[in-house]
Amino acid sequence: MSVIPVLVAARVVNRLGGAGMAFLGVRLTRDLGVPLGTTGTVLAVFGLATIPSRVLGGVVTTRWGPRAALVGGLVACAVAQAVIAAGSSLRVVAAGVVLLGLAYEVVEPATQTAVVTGVDPARRASRLSLLWACISVAGVLAGVVAALVTRWGVGALFAVDAATSLAAAGLVAVLLPALPAVRVRRAWRAALHRRLLAWTALCCVPTTVVMVVVLVLPLVVEQDGRPPSTTAWLLAAAAAVSLATQRMLARVEPRLPAHLVLASGYALLGVALLVWALGGLAALVVGAVLEGAAGTLVVGTQQAVASRLAPAGSEAAVMTVQGLSWGVATVVAPVLGTALLGAGAHVLWLTGAAVALVLAAGHVRPPARWAAPAGVAG
Repeated sequence: MSVIPVLVAARVVNRLGGAGMAFLGVRLTRDLGVPLGTTGTVLAVFGLATIPSRVLGGVVTTRWGPRAALVGGLVACAVAQAVIAAGSSLRVVAAGVVLLGLAYEVVEPATQTAVVTGVDPARRASRLSLLWACISVAGVLAGVVAALVTRWGVGALFAVDAATSLAAAGLVAVLLPALPAVRVRRAWRAALHRRLLAWTALCCVPTTVVMVVVLVLPLVVEQDGRPPSTTAWLLAAAAAVSLATQRMLARVEPRLPAHLVLASGYALLGVALLVWALGGLAALVVGAVLEGAAGTLVVGTQQAVASRLAPAGSEAAVMTVQGLSWGVATVVAPVLGTALLGAGAHVLWLTGAAVALVLAAGHVRPPARWAAPAGVAG
């Protein structure tokens, strides 16, 4: 069997149970009665653990190939999710959260490298779009699954997550072809080029805003007196809009410069957060729709810009470095998000909106450094 169908099947199966991350904070505060400040600290440790997780994924992919990294990462995620589901004390659940952080990002460099090494270079863009679209569909179903499963408690959602992670690992182990390890001399040195490091540092700002939404939105919904299923339905709405936006982006991408795509995404994100600041269920729904569209425009374009900075053969290393922006964001977001939430949900959302709108204004014109690498600005 070829690479792409297996990757699509595995990531879709894994994504079907992948809504649990948004409920980590609720698992601690609602189920275990952990104070908000302690919850923020535990989530920050989770984010810190994702940094070596992605590096580990890049190293394993480089040395032993994508299949080993995918299977190992998925199995480790399953173990961690089972601990979070079964734990009845802060100590046990926190240990599961840390283990999940250490395993969470291992699959990302492996997935990207598998696509690059497993398909015809002339077809990479369409295959990546296919993978992204299928995961988006699974995200819609994941929101529905979460809305149903959380009726039996948040812990049950993590049990489902563990089962889907194991199923995905089995698919990869049995069906994915043994792709060669990508070993290029000084690949990691190329990945530490100042231009890529600057781009990664810039990406840390919007990814922090996105992670504040992922980790703190369920707490806002909880404080508003709504059940966890409300958050699940909001995630489903955002995922559905994300799929529609991705299809639109696929049509206009050849003609639309990357900096304008990013500017549009940041503007939509800013408006989404402004709407959430208004409060109420209607605002939550409208904001979720706008936030889902914004994420599609921002996340994929950030990775596309980084990929154009990758020398041939160093893709795994380059994408690993760019992905560290998510690790930094996942460390900062829970601490910053819970602190702002302590001052009120409107303060949280207005602050995020201000940052997003500044980013949008800054990307209306292409940064000068984008002119150097071929194709980055357009």
